[in-house]
Amino acid sequence: MKRVMVFIDGNNFEAALTALYGSQQRLDYLKLAEYVAARRDGILQRIYYYTAVGSLDKEKAAATKLFIDHLNKKVPKCIAKLGYLSVVGINALGKPIFTEKGTDVNIAVDLVSLAFNNGYDEAILFSADTDYEAAIKMARSLGKNVVAGVVDQQKAGYMKDLCDEYITLKKEDFNQCMR
Repeated sequence: MKRVMVFIDGNNFEAALTALYGSQQRLDYLKLAEYVAARRDGILQRIYYYTAVGSLDKEKAAATKLFIDHLNKKVPKCIAKLGYLSVVGINALGKPIFTEKGTDVNIAVDLVSLAFNNGYDEAILFSADTDYEAAIKMARSLGKNVVAGVVDQQKAGYMKDLCDEYITLKKEDFNQCMR
């Protein structure tokens, strides 16, 4: 059986999942990763979860840090990494405009370095962010299969084209993976 690693761009993935359900959901990430690995006829090696935290909303930042700590300590096979949100301006309503720092580069580095070190046969990347194009191409050039993980109704057309294949998860799939 092929060795599968699941990479989750947390903010991108959570936004798509919230849009699908109309509210935030509480997923069991180990169940999700094992579910998609089995669906791909593989064995889960590891889950990588990436997100970012800002400094303006202290309560949200603390909750995000607790969540990352929970993933790292309580979820088997999971490595969660934390980037940060940087304020880059103010919008017309006077609200801060954020940019995420550290997330994309961490995903790209892990996707490529683990491919280079033969850590997986297939990577499933949950993100519609095409910033990973170079990393996806490099992993593929190293002989790895890269699959775009798409949340139903998520626009990810170019990401589907970049990867070898794609899988779309619907509510029925996610319902099996709730906490």
